[in-house]
Amino acid sequence: MRDTPTSTSRRSSRSASRRSSTTSRTSSTSSGSPIVWSWRCLRCITISKRLWTTSAAASRSACVGRIVRRSRPPLRRGRVVGRKSHPSGPSDHSPDHQRLLFSAPQHRRRVNHPADNIIGVSAAVKKIRAELECAARSDAKVLLTGESGVGKDIAARVIHQLSARSHMPFVAINCVSVPDSLLEAELFGHVRGSFTGAYRDRPGLFETAHKGTVFLDEVCEMSPRMQALLLRFLETGEIQRVGSDRAQSRIDVRVLAATNRDPEQLVADKIFRADLYYRLNVIDIRVPSLRARPEDVSLLFEHFLRGYASARGIAEPTVAPDVIAALVAFEWPGNIRQLKNVAERLIVRAQNSRISLADLPPEIAGRPRAAEAVAAPAERAPVEEIFDRMVKNRESFWSAVYPAFMTRDLTRDDLRFIIRRGLHETAGSYKMLVELLNMRPNDYKRFLNFLRKHECHVPFARFRSAELRRRAPQDDEFSGGALIDPTSSVLDRQLPASDDMRATGTGRR
Repeated sequence: MRDTPTSTSRRSSRSASRRSSTTSRTSSTSSGSPIVWSWRCLRCITISKRLWTTSAAASRSACVGRIVRRSRPPLRRGRVVGRKSHPSGPSDHSPDHQRLLFSAPQHRRRVNHPADNIIGVSAAVKKIRAELECAARSDAKVLLTGESGVGKDIAARVIHQLSARSHMPFVAINCVSVPDSLLEAELFGHVRGSFTGAYRDRPGLFETAHKGTVFLDEVCEMSPRMQALLLRFLETGEIQRVGSDRAQSRIDVRVLAATNRDPEQLVADKIFRADLYYRLNVIDIRVPSLRARPEDVSLLFEHFLRGYASARGIAEPTVAPDVIAALVAFEWPGNIRQLKNVAERLIVRAQNSRISLADLPPEIAGRPRAAEAVAAPAERAPVEEIFDRMVKNRESFWSAVYPAFMTRDLTRDDLRFIIRRGLHETAGSYKMLVELLNMRPNDYKRFLNFLRKHECHVPFARFRSAELRRRAPQDDEFSGGALIDPTSSVLDRQLPASDDMRATGTGRR
């Protein structure tokens, strides 16, 4: 088919329009430099829903926009070279960029070393820092020992932060705070339907801390069964969730353990497994008590004061010299935890900007607690008087004890004391106790129900066995007479064998 002049002119007009659509549009900036933008590039920017990065190459004559596609691009800002700043980001010479450039190294230099969390200047602190740094260089298991409140958990965190696993999770659990029936599921996880409430699979703490560190506090308080499960995990590294029929994949986790008891003594007493102790005791670190480092008491006290004052938004109070002397001289049975509580108490109760010796607790300041020393032996006096009123003055239990107990003037311990003394007098017979406390025989069941309801029922077997042992050498002289007081009308020849049998049967019911 031959081309006609008309068709040729049409094709030339189409190609001209196509060329015109691909031509560049030129605009000028405020500085007079032309910016050339490709229509095809602008169309790609408008249509595409993906992430793109624009970089502008500027010169004195022209500034051409370029589109650079990235496969997995983080959202970055474009970099501008030249005198004019592009809207997509700041210039390299802008104040914001300079501030970011020079502030990052300064911020890194302000971060404290993890071992600085162990506050103190004494020789004991320097030694414990060196031991923690040495333990952090390997993945060996560590057993932290020491008294309660010395900071074993802080030492464990320092080991984790100094180790190569510092960027992985650190999971801590107190083995005493979780019941033994739930500790297995907490450590190893469970599968769906393994027990009531297990509506989904749940990973345990060991799986959560994969490639990280697990801190087992109070590990010596575990039951023998949990000790065996923990030993199996430490040997194989395999996890078997509660309710699962097979072991899961192997877990790579570092185990740190701590206890405030003597593990060697527990092993000797057959309370803690010897094989588990030797498995955990690869590196043994003894955290010193506060009384072994008196040089650090003032530093720790000022550190806690500063922290609590900052938390409450008040100025840090000054401390009198005699206060520091009293703190250093105190034995601190609660160690650092007790010192921390004293600092918080002083900040909460601060009346002025200076802490004096009168603000310290009496046991630290050296003041005796005279009122408490006198009150302790007088607690049993009212109970003794009430018992004498019922036995000697013939006052009923329902008028002497029941109203005071219901108004909480008498505690359960007081009521148990009365019942124990009465059973001792009646050789374990509740029938005779009802008569001793001046109650009617019909009140026998009511009396027992009252004791059981308020959990004050005392077993009578040991009182009866003690009385039988006492009377064993005198069986030939037994005549069924009085047991304690010959003048008491309640106990006059009222211990026949049939009554004993009835009392025993009633006590069992």
